[in-house]
Amino acid sequence: MSIYILQHVPFEKPGILETLDAKVVKLYETDYKLPAVADIDLLIILGGPMSVNDDIEWLSQEKNLIRSMIKYNKPILGICLGAQLIASVLGSTIFQNKKGKEVGFGKIQKATNQYDFLPRKLNVLHWHGETFDLPKGATKLYSSVHCENQAFIYNDNVIGLQFHMETTEGTLKDIVEADRAYIEGDVLGNTEQSIMNYDIPSQNKEILMKMIEYIM
Repeated sequence: MSIYILQHVPFEKPGILETLDAKVVKLYETDYKLPAVADIDLLIILGGPMSVNDDIEWLSQEKNLIRSMIKYNKPILGICLGAQLIASVLGSTIFQNKKGKEVGFGKIQKATNQYDFLPRKLNVLHWHGETFDLPKGATKLYSSVHCENQAFIYNDNVIGLQFHMETTEGTLKDIVEADRAYIEGDVLGNTEQSIMNYDIPSQNKEILMKMIEYIM
């Protein structure tokens, strides 16, 4: 199986996804090369501080790759920026979340009676200020008090997550150290200390792997 992970910045790493036998394409390096659709069995797209709406060449290339993956009915998992890229390709508008930015750990609630392997509630790491309208034809999986569209599934083989379930203690430290200024003004009431001291739920890894298994 050929799994590719697209990484946008050095401090948002695959985390628990490193257990997969995946090829990591680092788009922040000048010599990156996106794979051909024919060579991909599963595409995973990580997060990043940039916006889908930014004029960046590799963002356009990513969107074209996502578009082709969907055309050929191949599985995709998008995390944070990755989810927003998928939503954008599917025709959704990406915009600033009206209730503010979510940073740190917070609860989400299941928004569908389908997909029995998904729990009713999860406590996950958030690190985003933008969100999107639910793509046409997609099913909303999770929502929260502060953000209506937290997760969706499209065509039963494309999943977008606004939040980070791939987080480990190491990757959490990396993102806090690189982007600590972003925590200020968080609507969840988190602080740098509360985020760093949080006991990451082991359930998150289990559920993320079940999601991947499902779309495969």
